[in-house]
Amino acid sequence: MKLLIKKLLLFVLLFNVAALQASTISFSKTTTIKKATQVEKNVFFNDGVLYLKGFEGPGAIEIYSIIGNKITETLSQELASFQFPFPLELGNMYIIRILFQGKVATFKVVAS
Repeated sequence: MKLLIKKLLLFVLLFNVAALQASTISFSKTTTIKKATQVEKNVFFNDGVLYLKGFEGPGAIEIYSIIGNKITETLSQELASFQFPFPLELGNMYIIRILFQGKVATFKVVAS
């Protein structure tokens, strides 16, 4: 019983000390971190046209078959408004590789 009382006393004492220390914390030097928002990048193929979403600036677009054979490649001065009419076989899956701003993004699309 004495051990339980000692533990309880120690807990109360330490809790009060921690509460006192917490009340003396100064928030005068607060750092605010703003999270940068990123536009989601997406590629889709519809009615015979390949569309890009979320890209900016110049870049190269490469289209590969699902087994990795390069079908075509094209360059664009502005990827934000890129539309590429190309006769992909409907129902097949393709790999679209986009090179932009020193980065590479890869997407899989099903022609529909």
